Amino acid sequence: MPSCTRRPLNFIRDFGAIALLWALVIACFWKITLAGRVLAGGDVFTYFYPYWAEATRAIRAARLPLWNPYLFMGVPFLANSQVGFFYPLNWLLWLLLPAHRSLHLTIALHLCLAALNGYLWGQSSLRLGRAGAWTVGATFALGGYLGAQVEHVNQLQGLAWLPLMLFLWDKISDPSAPAEQETQSPISNPDKAAFIGLAVVIGLVLLAGHTQTAFISLVGVAIYGLGPTLWRAVRQREWGALARGAALLAAAAGLGAALAAVQLIPTWELARFSVRAGGLPFKERVSFSLSPFYLARALLPGFEAVPPEHIEHVAYVSVAGLALATAATSSLKSQISNLKSPVLLLALGLFLSLGLYNPLYLPLARYVPGFAHFRVPARWLTLYALGMAALAGWGADGSIRQRARIGWRAILAFAVALALLVGWAVLGVRIGEGGRVSWTTVAGWTAGGVLALVLLALISRAPRLAATGLMLLLISELFAAGCSLPYNRATAPQAFTSLRPAIAHLLAGEGSPPARFISMSDITFDPGDMPEIEIIYGPQLSADALYDYIVAAKHKEVLSPNLPLAFGIPAVDGYDGGVLPLARYVTLQRLFLSEEEASMDGRLRENLTAIPADRWLNLFNAGYVITDKLHDAWLDDVFYDLQFGARLLEGESATVSYVPQFEGTALGLVVHVEGGASLPDDAVIGLVEVGFGAGLTRTFDLRPGEPVTRLRWSEPAVPAAIAVRATLPQGELVVRGASLIDERTGGFQSLVISDQGRYRLAHSGDVKIYENPGALGRAFLVHEAVVAADDEEALALMQSPTFDPATTVVLAGGDSLSRSSSRSPVVRVTHYAPERVEIELQAGASGYLILTDAWYPGWRATVDGEPAPIHRADLLFRAVAVEAGQHHVVFAFRPASLRVGAGVSLAGLAFITALALSKAKRSDIMRR
Repeated sequence: MPSCTRRPLNFIRDFGAIALLWALVIACFWKITLAGRVLAGGDVFTYFYPYWAEATRAIRAARLPLWNPYLFMGVPFLANSQVGFFYPLNWLLWLLLPAHRSLHLTIALHLCLAALNGYLWGQSSLRLGRAGAWTVGATFALGGYLGAQVEHVNQLQGLAWLPLMLFLWDKISDPSAPAEQETQSPISNPDKAAFIGLAVVIGLVLLAGHTQTAFISLVGVAIYGLGPTLWRAVRQREWGALARGAALLAAAAGLGAALAAVQLIPTWELARFSVRAGGLPFKERVSFSLSPFYLARALLPGFEAVPPEHIEHVAYVSVAGLALATAATSSLKSQISNLKSPVLLLALGLFLSLGLYNPLYLPLARYVPGFAHFRVPARWLTLYALGMAALAGWGADGSIRQRARIGWRAILAFAVALALLVGWAVLGVRIGEGGRVSWTTVAGWTAGGVLALVLLALISRAPRLAATGLMLLLISELFAAGCSLPYNRATAPQAFTSLRPAIAHLLAGEGSPPARFISMSDITFDPGDMPEIEIIYGPQLSADALYDYIVAAKHKEVLSPNLPLAFGIPAVDGYDGGVLPLARYVTLQRLFLSEEEASMDGRLRENLTAIPADRWLNLFNAGYVITDKLHDAWLDDVFYDLQFGARLLEGESATVSYVPQFEGTALGLVVHVEGGASLPDDAVIGLVEVGFGAGLTRTFDLRPGEPVTRLRWSEPAVPAAIAVRATLPQGELVVRGASLIDERTGGFQSLVISDQGRYRLAHSGDVKIYENPGALGRAFLVHEAVVAADDEEALALMQSPTFDPATTVVLAGGDSLSRSSSRSPVVRVTHYAPERVEIELQAGASGYLILTDAWYPGWRATVDGEPAPIHRADLLFRAVAVEAGQHHVVFAFRPASLRVGAGVSLAGLAFITALALSKAKRSDIMRR
């Protein structure tokens, strides 16, 4: 057939093979691509949906989102690389689709991209036919590793480009000659277009935002491209090719980094102030290592739900994939040189994924940059997954082309190896964790193993039939095993889009900017509308998907942990596992948590056992506190709110800060005495004063007795004030809760009593929302200042019982100040936007204007139009010195790091453009 006829035919066949790969991706992920459901578990719901929602709002408003005022009391937004704001494949999605739809589409697009890149790598670099290349793409895109990483969107985006990076490296090395020709240097004539392509792809991987993925990918390319060259150099003592290859890879990586500098330089600046600035604690660096006890389980497909703690340990390629790899390694002796690089990849991936359990990994994690800045060593399994996909492709290609001749010894070896793998998978989980593997999973392994053995035995007699059978078995296993991964628990879209009552209440809050909230609610409660949820969604969803919907509803009620960003509600805390939170935010937690309890990822809800002291909530502008009802109580058919309470020594008192208009006949109190065992039964342990207005007050004696005490008055009345004072000579009077009761009707009204602050119950539903009227405004003025030498001294000064953040500020710089003002200052925030804050104030004396948003380089301040230095205040916040009088203060965020990064990226883009347009020979690249 003439070549001019073959080319269109080949194109049609290639297009058909790729289209089939994409159809399989859509079929496997039909719930989020075709059915319109949402992923309501893991990081995708509580981390990526919120960030994508904010990016979507910014893109549609034509705003560059430099700052995030909603989490951690203010942090950089764009500089957080995990957002992937400059990743170009995100822009159109954000512009056209709502956040959850665009996120689902990018998952499907990048899985299709992974399949396409795997196909190109298999066909061009690995010299496979269509069937073999198709198997590479299918195994990589639909295999367990990428499927398990679907919830880590930026990681998936970066990994999708890895096969293309290997393909481009092979084109750079030698675009025409096979790699096995060891007599010729494989890097003597680098391909200019491939070099440019590799640099651009590296830039895209860096812009996707998962730095660890970029690091793993570059190490993988180095091992794949330079490993065999290093071996030849050691054997032949010729180091020129290795040096040229290393220089080429370094040049491509450097140029890619230059293209991504608009993201990398702001991220580098953020990393300097990040909790990871000095590297992670060693135990974090080796967290989520792949245990040898779980190794076999990780490499075999699963047909049961993967526990969350093991979602990073999924790397199966199916039993059929293992069989095809056996065919590749046992029969394709003539292709052994082509096998070197993929085998190096998979071996390195397994070796490094062991992490803590690998003695050679420990010095890497302790001393080597890159390893010391990332956790989850199990993520090196991506190299194993790609290497195994290549071997499976070779096995399929050899069988289809009738080059595979598998003897009984190879078949027996596969059977024994599979039996040992299955046995260790079952036994290892039992030994290591005391867990068990379900019978359905073992049955799936057995069935897959038997079918794979039969098909392997047929390869010598009916190679095409056997290869087709193995490929069909591979797809069937991957599809079945994927049903156990989190993406198949996709639930109704309302899990993300609908408003819960707590969200609606906070959105209706007054003030500009609205006060922050802090949440310390558990999510073990049942939503009050759970029967309605089950009626509406139960018939449409599986039990797992319905469960995820309910958990999502609870996450939204407590706004945990990054969901405040999705709805534009400012929070005290947040969640991040990357370059956030800021290190000083973690230090600030030590005001009310021990150093061991302070969370490196920023979350407070899971670590708080009690609401922080009111002076800290006031300083943080925490106007709302969200708690649950799990520790409240119904006693004698009356509900008692036990969230706050008071612990009183003799002479101390506590009041109900807000008494609702409720006509009652009695006051119920939940009280007991601690440390007063010797008190007589008739001792007066406290006095309760109930004011009814018009100067009328009733005083009741409290005596030891029942846990619930009812104090009655003769006529129904509306109390206006309630106070409890301890009179016991020893021990402590503990007041847990109080309720007004109308004994005529059985009605009641729970009250909030506290000795720590003034709180008012503002919302009671699935959770409770308390207002903290004592919260300081987002901006306020103080007239006393002390200067601390370092953060530890600042922390000690703030922890002093006499420190009052409403009157005194601890500065990291500036001048100390001790002055009072006869007039109360007037401070009003007139404009509040993420990157610009404007404040009007009237000061009776000189002082410091405190803005309780996080201090960070790039913020500039002006006072009445004149530049003013911003001092770091109370460890984390911003302060500007002002004199007496009326002033207009403006804070604006203009980070120099972004301008520098943009300049470097433009220079890199200009260089790439000039290189692409030049007529230089390929060999000239090495001299540039």
